[in-house]
This record gives sequence, structure tokens and C-alpha cells, in this order.
Amino acid sequence: MHRWALLVLVVAVLAAGCGDGDGFGTTSAPSTTQAVQPTEPSTSPTTAAPDTTTMPPESTTITPPPDSTSSTTIATTTTSTAPETFYFVDTTDFFPDPFPGSSGGAHGSGCVVADFEVLPNGVWFGFAEGVGGGMITFDLACFFTGAAAEAAAAEDGQESFDFYIRNLNPVTYEVPVAADARVWYVNMLSGDVSAPTEIPLAAWPSPDSFQDCPSDYCSVWLYVNGLQVTGIVEQYLP
Repeated sequence: MHRWALLVLVVAVLAAGCGDGDGFGTTSAPSTTQAVQPTEPSTSPTTAAPDTTTMPPESTTITPPPDSTSSTTIATTTTSTAPETFYFVDTTDFFPDPFPGSSGGAHGSGCVVADFEVLPNGVWFGFAEGVGGGMITFDLACFFTGAAAEAAAAEDGQESFDFYIRNLNPVTYEVPVAADARVWYVNMLSGDVSAPTEIPLAAWPSPDSFQDCPSDYCSVWLYVNGLQVTGIVEQYLP
């Protein structure tokens, strides 16, 4: 009797253990949920997914073609003109240097060929053969010094003595004299022939001048601006 009771007790205990699911008796079916192990980040480059955001289209301005009936405007090119050079008397040095482009290195603006009908703007050496009526009759010549004088004299078959004057052009010019032209003459009373004295235009030619003006030997420098004489300077010649 006691043996059967003990057997029943053992069977009951075993049945209770299987119901708790502690591994005793039959093996439980594996769970369908699996633990995911963490993985190391991939070192291979990844391609970013294309941006699917739709951007608004750029605004485009379309210029309509010109009306065939409208007039066409043609662009014109404007060329600026450099200011004209004004030739003035340098009272600190009355003897002008040769200007750039002067023919043969002659002093002042050089020489003008006979093809010119009027005396151009510039500083010209020559002889005042006549004065009156607001005009001066001018015989253009060329004044050389130094090596240029020796070269010009040799070219003409002549000799130079510190300076050389070439007067091979037979043409004379009738040049208008400006009403406000300034004049300097070689004052034989001053004792300094290298520093001319200024006098009013109406008082020139002066009887006190070392020069015999007007004449074929009245050597002067003419300062021409606007195709008229604005300055006259007598040049002493030994």
C-alpha cells in the first residue's frame, strides 16, 4: 500500500516539472525569434541614393524678336581727339631746342617744304621781310647748331661756324598776326643780346633793335598757333 502511494507521488512530481518548462522531459521547440548580433561598419564606399526631390524649373526670359517694321539702330564709334599743342615763348630760354621730328635736327619745328600753302602751327625760324596790315611776310629758313650744323653745311657744300642757317626754300608765307601777339626784340642798348626785351606789338619793329626789321636780314622766331602768329622773338646773329 505504501509502495503504490510513493509511486503516485513520484509520477506527480515529474509531471509538475515538465509543466514548468525547465528542460526536464521533452525538448522544447526553438523560438522563431533570433537574436541579431551587432556587425562592424562596412569600409566599402556606399553609393548615395539619388535625390528624388524635384526642383522647380529655372525661370527663363525669352526676348521676342525685333519687330520687322521697327528701325535698326547702328552703333557708332566715337574717337576722342587729343588736345592741340600750344606753342608759347619760354622767357627763361629764348632759343628753342630742336623739337621731336624736326627735319635734320633743326631747332624749333624744323623746316617746311614748299608744298605747304600756309605756315603750320609750330615754332619757325626765318626772316621778317615785311610787316603791316596785321600780316607778316615770312621767309622760312632752318637753324642748325653743333653736329647738326656741320652735317647740314657739309650737305650743302658750305662751312659752319658754331651754327648754320639753311635758306634754300624760295617760298615766303603771308602769316596773320594775332591782335594779342607778344613781341621781343634785341635791344642794342641793353648790352645783353641773348635776352630780348618785350615791347607792345604796335611798337614793333623798334628803331632801337639791333636787327634791321623788317628786311631780308631780320631774323626772328615765329610762334604760330591756330595758323596765326602769337609770338615774335628777334634772334641775334653775329
